Amino acid sequence: MPSATANEPFEKLKTDAKSFVQFLFQQLQTPSAHFHSTNVSPQNSFLSIIVFILLTAATFYAAFPTSLITLSPSFFQVVLYLSIFLLLVVAVNLIAVVSTVKLFSLTESVLEIARKLGGFYAIPLSLSAISLFLTFVHSFTLSAIILAIAIFLAFILTPLFTITKLLHHAPAATDSFYGILFYLAVTTVASILLAAFVADTAIGEILGLLRF
Repeated sequence: MPSATANEPFEKLKTDAKSFVQFLFQQLQTPSAHFHSTNVSPQNSFLSIIVFILLTAATFYAAFPTSLITLSPSFFQVVLYLSIFLLLVVAVNLIAVVSTVKLFSLTESVLEIARKLGGFYAIPLSLSAISLFLTFVHSFTLSAIILAIAIFLAFILTPLFTITKLLHHAPAATDSFYGILFYLAVTTVASILLAAFVADTAIGEILGLLRF
């Protein structure tokens, strides 16, 4: 009996990992399948975002060497600070989508919007993993191109596609074009504020040391 109890966390971890892998394969086949699903746990969507951020931060460390050897940050520093930065970028996306949804009186909760965004991360996550693998064979140029595509899909196309689909189901009196303009305005302002904040932090120092 004690042995069975001790194995429970391990068995749960195996079940969660299998569920996550199945989720990724399903999203790769049909990325929009999760969008209108009801009673779906957001766990896998959130995990997709976290794994993507960690993979992307690790790829930056491997693909873009630091410009100053004497000030070269450690792998842990790069992954930590870049992960925080990328998480803030996700927050900017979420703020822009949520504020647009609230302004145009849509009934989506913050948790549901985050689940919808994270559901599209399977493709960027896969591209980021491929990009990281390419750094091991010293194909840095191709790795950088694939990583740029992954970042574009995750932080630009995914939130834009999400808000477009949400506005498509808005009340008839709402013009979705103005919703897109408002979303872009919020994203621009929030991005400028984020850039100003990052420039005065250790995150900015780490980014400054990387040779792009």
